[in-house]
Amino acid sequence: MDAGRHPNIEILTLSQVTGLSGRAGDFRATVVSQPRFVKLDRCTGCGDCAMACPQTSRNEWDLGLAARKAIYRPYPQAVPSAYVIDISTCLNTPTHLVCERCRRVCKREAIEHDMQPTTRRLNVGSVIVATGFDEFHPHVMKSYGYGVWQNVMTSLEFERLLNASGPTQGHVIRPSDRKEPKNLAFIQCVGARGEGGRPNCSRYCCMNAVKDALLYRQHQPEVESCTILYTDIRAFGKGFDAFVERAEGEDYIHFVRGRPSKLMEVENDDIEIFVEDTEIRRQLRLRSDMVVLSCAGVPRDETADLANALGVQTNAIGFFAAASADHPVETNREGVFLCGSAGGPHVIPECVAQASAAAAKAACYVRGFEMPEIRPPEPEPIDPAAPPRVGVFVCRCGANIGRIIQTEQLAEEAAKLPGVVHASVELFACADTGQKSIQEKIAEYKINRVVVAACTPRTHEPVFRQACLGAGLNPYLLEMANIRDQCSWVHSKSRDKAYGKALDLVRMAVARSKQLQPLEVIGVEITKHAVVIGGGIAGLRAAIDLDRLGIGVTLIESSDKLGGRVHALHATFPSNRSSATPASELLEALKKSKIRVLLNTKVKAVTGYVGSFEVHLDPSGKGDGIPPVKAGAIIVAIGSALHVPGKEWRYGEAPNVISSMDLERILKDGDPDKVLAGAKRAVFLQCVGSRHPEHGYSGCSRYCCPATCKQASELKARGIDSVVLYRDMRMVGHGAEEYYREVRHDGVLFLRYDPKHPPELIGDGCVEKVTFTDTLLDKTVSIPADLVILAVGMENPIEYSEELRTLLKIPRGSDGFFLERHPELGPVETCIDGVFLCGTIQGPKDISDSVVQASASAGKVAELLSRETIYLEPVVCEVQPELCRACGECVEICEYHALQMTVDETGRQVAQINRALCKGCGTCAVWCPTTAIRACHFTDAQITSMIETLFEEYHV
Repeated sequence: MDAGRHPNIEILTLSQVTGLSGRAGDFRATVVSQPRFVKLDRCTGCGDCAMACPQTSRNEWDLGLAARKAIYRPYPQAVPSAYVIDISTCLNTPTHLVCERCRRVCKREAIEHDMQPTTRRLNVGSVIVATGFDEFHPHVMKSYGYGVWQNVMTSLEFERLLNASGPTQGHVIRPSDRKEPKNLAFIQCVGARGEGGRPNCSRYCCMNAVKDALLYRQHQPEVESCTILYTDIRAFGKGFDAFVERAEGEDYIHFVRGRPSKLMEVENDDIEIFVEDTEIRRQLRLRSDMVVLSCAGVPRDETADLANALGVQTNAIGFFAAASADHPVETNREGVFLCGSAGGPHVIPECVAQASAAAAKAACYVRGFEMPEIRPPEPEPIDPAAPPRVGVFVCRCGANIGRIIQTEQLAEEAAKLPGVVHASVELFACADTGQKSIQEKIAEYKINRVVVAACTPRTHEPVFRQACLGAGLNPYLLEMANIRDQCSWVHSKSRDKAYGKALDLVRMAVARSKQLQPLEVIGVEITKHAVVIGGGIAGLRAAIDLDRLGIGVTLIESSDKLGGRVHALHATFPSNRSSATPASELLEALKKSKIRVLLNTKVKAVTGYVGSFEVHLDPSGKGDGIPPVKAGAIIVAIGSALHVPGKEWRYGEAPNVISSMDLERILKDGDPDKVLAGAKRAVFLQCVGSRHPEHGYSGCSRYCCPATCKQASELKARGIDSVVLYRDMRMVGHGAEEYYREVRHDGVLFLRYDPKHPPELIGDGCVEKVTFTDTLLDKTVSIPADLVILAVGMENPIEYSEELRTLLKIPRGSDGFFLERHPELGPVETCIDGVFLCGTIQGPKDISDSVVQASASAGKVAELLSRETIYLEPVVCEVQPELCRACGECVEICEYHALQMTVDETGRQVAQINRALCKGCGTCAVWCPTTAIRACHFTDAQITSMIETLFEEYHV
């Protein structure tokens, strides 16, 4: 929806790129658009046409679980919001009109049945492919009975049932008898990891099944069991393991390790699953009310044709091919980029980071081209000083709110409140149609205060503020009541309580809205220079991308050389290229750039704010002398540390116990023929310092399993047999699953151990054997070992990072790594405006994902620094000097350093607030003993009005 509202983004729907000629920076793209049969500039999305249409068809958006008309809108929040005719099911054709009901009822004369395909040729500098993926069709896997037995469905179909705007409005029922299933089974890896001719892992399926199992209880509290049948739970992302542990703690969720041999329908349309639980080595026959197949992600049907049209290659599994693991968003054709699941299935945080990275790369080819600034017509400003005229807009949010709360009745009650001149209900207030409706009502009723009763202001307040602005109303004259999270969700079992609380919130919101005052945004000039802290692979990539975008960069590295840990690697995964290759490519690019590099330098202080930072430096051994660097934005890329094993693994005690990093150094620089001479068998121990909150990182370090496969393959080539003791093999990188299969084929043995009974390293002096319990055999196994390699996880480099974190005020997550603004939608931003993250300081990841984040953060910085002025939120605090007694306590408690003591024109000391630094948290206002400080958007009058309104209703 943001893209749809952006004045410089043109969206072409029903369109395909059929050709791309020219070169990067000067492409000619041929785009063929199929007819919509509805004029976009005339359709208002009123829906009268669909009401009149007699013809129904399969609803593709709901995967055939519901029907739609021949003229339809794909879903309520579709962009554009105009309707479209499916001419294959419409009774009319361009030459033969037999129905025309839709055309007769359309007051805007928007329908035109004789529209024809059109062809456009666009001159573009670069192309980004973001076509996503399709779900594997399980029809071909006969053993699952999909399409034969009604109560077997795919995970996407199950998602539609769970969705409040889906065909059952979030009420999950069995297709066979419309009863609520109480026993669910999720089957993982359908069409993946060797099934259905597909060798790869789809990455997202494990966590999606865990999420759905947790979510289902919210929809069906009486659920008795959710059984997840898995091979390996691949919880590889940041916080994913904690999410799985939460599911494991639920008494109704059961994890069974095994792949079903077959499914069979039994009485009452239930499904019986035949599976061996490999953890307990027992054949099971599980009976379930409904089975959900977690199907693989597969390339879209048009991928090959589009790749041919663009002149780019596809990879071995049919997706668009990346140029290399070190250039994951680039293709073989310069100027054409990938993001999201166009290159293979990815989870949402990866897709978001890739999108920003691809945008940054693409921007390099459109430098110098300026889009004409398109300003929407300015409406007549509304006088906020006039007596309050409040408009209340109640959102149904599909069924999210409307299923629990009687929104029509709520709007009727709101309309009776003093000062309210209009109240209405919107299906989706955040959709284009909802926004237009709000703006029309503001104009029609001369509304000068707006109350939106909808979902969380955290994500949607900016949307409604824009709607107010578009209608000529100061955007800070908006108040939101969160009747979704705080009412329909938390009181879903009691409609009366949900409605009563929603009415209270709306009454309080109306009361506060009448106290609101217009606020003006704060303009700050931007320093068009960036600082990158950290000279590893991620920091180098970010700095070079910024340089290519024409932005001045200072790169600060605390050590005496650039490149980071990659210098110590023998080879990188999965290409097995020398580690010198990616580093040398970046260092070569650095030589040709204008980047200022400062080695042996640390940051000792940071002052200022977004757009205008001052970074004070501490060059080791040289004393002060470098003036502060002025920058509009900062990227933090200081990387992570590797876990140092302790005595529990006999590391540092037994000479033949080494870490995976030690092995890399031996293979790279340590004369491996001599050091490894005589070794016949190596044993790898996985998850050393990972997935262990007491000894290292609590989550998965993600890089270790692929790295172990690479090292085991290298040892095999040197005549050393390898055994890998693992918990779950999490081969999640591009080509990783295929590589895992290849390594096993070459003879590397993989055995699973129980983390509750970790392997024992036995032998005097040197380790002679490793003893452990094989969970699949349920036997104690002893393996002779000449060499033991500990696959160590990543940790936060506490010493320097804590100092830097304090300077930049970036919060740290419970796992020790720096915390991003939003785990899915803001993976490279922080809560500090103008400060960004990339690489492993945000969480463990491999080189490919690190460079994606680096380019993504560069893209964010470039977007920020492309402006002349940045406008900051005016929701800040202000000092009333006449009440200040200069006690200075506010200066002490402000964690954003926004306050300082100054001398006014009378020579008196008073507190002063830097509005650019102030976050409007109100801590100083609460603390001030003389009430000299007030929070502009949360004044006493506003808060008091809400409290009095609430108590007034209950006669308190």
